[in-house]
Amino acid sequence: MKKILSVIIVSLLVLVTFGTVTHAESGVRYNTFTSSNGEYVRTQTAYIALSESDSVLGESLDTPNDIYIDEDNYVYIASSNLVENTGKIIKFNLASNEITIFGDTFLINPTGVFVNEDGYIYVADKAAEKAYRLTPNGQVDVEYLEPTSPLYGEDKFQPRKIVSDSKGNVYILNNGSKGLMQYSAAGEFFGYFGTNTISPSLRTVLQFMFFTDEQRDRLFTIFPPEISNMDIDDRGLIHTVSLGVEEYGVKRLNISGDNLLPSMMNDINLADVYVGPIGNIYVISRSGTISEYDMEGNLLFYFGGQDVSNQIKGTFNIPSAIAVDDRYNIYVLDEGNKELQIFIPTEFATLVHSAISLYQNGQYLDSKGPWEEVLKMNDLFDLAHSGLGNAYYSSGDYETALTEYEISYDRAGYSDAYWEVRNDWLLGNIETVLIIALVLLVVYFVNMRVHFMAFATGPIKKGFKKVRKKVRVIDEMLYVFRYLKNPSDGSYEIKRKKRVSMFSATILLAIYFLIYLIYIYKLGILFNYRVISEINIMEEMLKIFLPFFLWVISNTLVSSIREGEGKFKDVYVSTIFSVTPIIIVLPIVTLLSQVLTYNEEFIINLLMFVGYGATFIYFFIMVKEIHYYQVKESLGSIFISFFTMIMLLLSTIIIYIILNEVVTLVRDIIMEVVTRG
Repeated sequence: MKKILSVIIVSLLVLVTFGTVTHAESGVRYNTFTSSNGEYVRTQTAYIALSESDSVLGESLDTPNDIYIDEDNYVYIASSNLVENTGKIIKFNLASNEITIFGDTFLINPTGVFVNEDGYIYVADKAAEKAYRLTPNGQVDVEYLEPTSPLYGEDKFQPRKIVSDSKGNVYILNNGSKGLMQYSAAGEFFGYFGTNTISPSLRTVLQFMFFTDEQRDRLFTIFPPEISNMDIDDRGLIHTVSLGVEEYGVKRLNISGDNLLPSMMNDINLADVYVGPIGNIYVISRSGTISEYDMEGNLLFYFGGQDVSNQIKGTFNIPSAIAVDDRYNIYVLDEGNKELQIFIPTEFATLVHSAISLYQNGQYLDSKGPWEEVLKMNDLFDLAHSGLGNAYYSSGDYETALTEYEISYDRAGYSDAYWEVRNDWLLGNIETVLIIALVLLVVYFVNMRVHFMAFATGPIKKGFKKVRKKVRVIDEMLYVFRYLKNPSDGSYEIKRKKRVSMFSATILLAIYFLIYLIYIYKLGILFNYRVISEINIMEEMLKIFLPFFLWVISNTLVSSIREGEGKFKDVYVSTIFSVTPIIIVLPIVTLLSQVLTYNEEFIINLLMFVGYGATFIYFFIMVKEIHYYQVKESLGSIFISFFTMIMLLLSTIIIYIILNEVVTLVRDIIMEVVTRG
C-alpha cells in the first residue's frame, strides 16, 4: 500500500515539473492576500498545495533541513536522521525519476545545502562543526573549518547555512547576530559580511544617558537581530532574512553589505528565503506563512499558515526551508511533520509572473495583455495597475499611466508620469502663461505710478474696518496678524490689556483645526501616505486637542509654582496664536502638493521646516513673555510642562482603569444580589 501511495505522489510531482497550471480553487483552506497601499487585502488563490510526502522516490526524508533546486531542476535536500545521528544529501529529478544519495558516510546533521552553476555541492553540517564543498559526484573537495583568525571571535563553529558566488567566495551562516562568515574558494576566512545594525529605542537612549557605568555594563549586552537564513541570486547578490525585524526583515546586500531593498511587508519570524526564476523573492516564516515579492520588494502574494495537527493541506507545523523551480512551483520542507509539500501556481499567479517577466525583458507593450487579464480576474490588484501604468508610460501615454499609477498608489510612477503631463501642458500653454505674467507685471508697475487700484481697494478697506469695529470677535481673531509681526508686544497686550477673549481664540482654534483637516484630506497623493477612507475625525480631534489642553493645564500649573505671571486664559489664548505659522504653511503646502513632483519635494520639506521652526520660536517667545521669564527659566518651564503632561495623561489612564474595575465590581455585586434575591 505504501509503495502504491508513493507511485501516485511521484506521478503528481512529475506533472508539477512540467509546469502544471491549475484553474480550480476549490478545496483550498487558507486565504491569499496581496498588498494595497501598505495594507493586506484578500485576492485570488495564487498557489494550491498539490502534494505532501515524507519520502521521495522511495527514499525517506527523515528530518528535512534545507532544500535547493539547480538550473536543471534537480532538487537537493539536506536531511538528518536524529536517532542514528547520521545525515545525507538527496538529489533527485521527478521528471526522469533519478535519485542519488550523497554524504551518507560522513555527514551527521547537514542543515544547509547549495549548488553552484558548475555542479559543486556546498553543505553546512552543524553537528560535525564543519562545512564542505563536494564535487558533482559527492566527493569531499574542500572543508571549511573553524577559523583561527582573531576576527572570528570565540563563538562555537556550528555552520547552519552556506552559499557561494560566481567567484568561488563562500558565505556561511554560523552566529547570525554577527552576520555571514566569508571564505575564499580555498577555505581562507576573510571576516564577517552583512551584519545587521541595532536601532536604539528612546528607552535605551535614556538608560544610556542616566545609568551608571556599572549599570550600563550589565544592561547593554544588546546584539543585532539574528540572520536566520540566506540565498544568492543570479547577479551574485546575497539575500538574507532576519528574526525580530519589522519592514527590513528581508534584505538584498550589495558588495559593501548595504541593503538595496526598500521597507517591505514582512513577518518578524522569518525562517528561509529563496530567489526565484525572474528575481522574485520567496520567504517563509516560522508560523508557516509564505510571502512572494517581486524584484523591487513589492508583495505579490501572502498565504499559508500553521497547523500543528497536520490536518490542513497547504499549512505547516515547523517549516524549515523553501525553494522554487523554473516553473514557479514552490517546494517547502516541514521538519515538524518530516514532509515535503509542493505548491503549483494558479492561472492567476501565472498571469502575474508572465506580465512581470515580459516587463523585465523590456517588452513593455506585450506586458499589457497579461496585466489586463489579471485585472479581469481582480480589478483591485494594485501591481497590475502599476504594471499597466509602466506599459502606458513606456508608450508615451502619460495621462493614462497617471490614472493607473494613482489607482495602484504607485507614487514613484505617478511622480514620473505627472512630470511628463505637466511638461506637456507647459509647452502647450507657454505663450498664454507668458502673456498673463507680462500683463500682471505691467499692471503692477503702472499702479506704482498712478495708484489706480486704490479706487477699487479703497472702499473694500473702509468696509472691512467698519466690520472690525462693529464685530469684536472678528477684530480679535484678526489680531493674530499683529501678533505675528511682533510676538513680544502681542503677548504683552494679550496678558496686560486683555486684547483677545477666550471665545475669539476658541473660534480661531476651530478654524485652525478645519485647516488641518483640509490638509490631511487634500494633500497631494505624492506626499499623503494616509488612507483617506480610514481617517477618523474623532481620532484627529483627540490627536490635536488633547495635547493642546494638557499643555495649557500643565504650563499653568507649573508657572504657578515657578513664579510665572501668566494665568490660564493667557496661556490658552497665546498658545493658539503661537501655532499660527504652521497653520499658514499647511494650505500653501496643500496647494503646492497638487502640482509638484518628487523632483521638487525639497520645496515641501523646506516649507514644513520653516513652519515648524517659526512655530517653535513663537512658542518659546510666548512662554517667555506671558510668564515674564528669562531664557533659562523659559526652557525649564517648557520641559517641566511637557513632563507634567505625560504624568497627567498616565494618571488619567490609571484612574480610568481603576474606576472601570470599581464599576464592574459594583455591577457584579448588584447582579449577584438581584439574582440571589
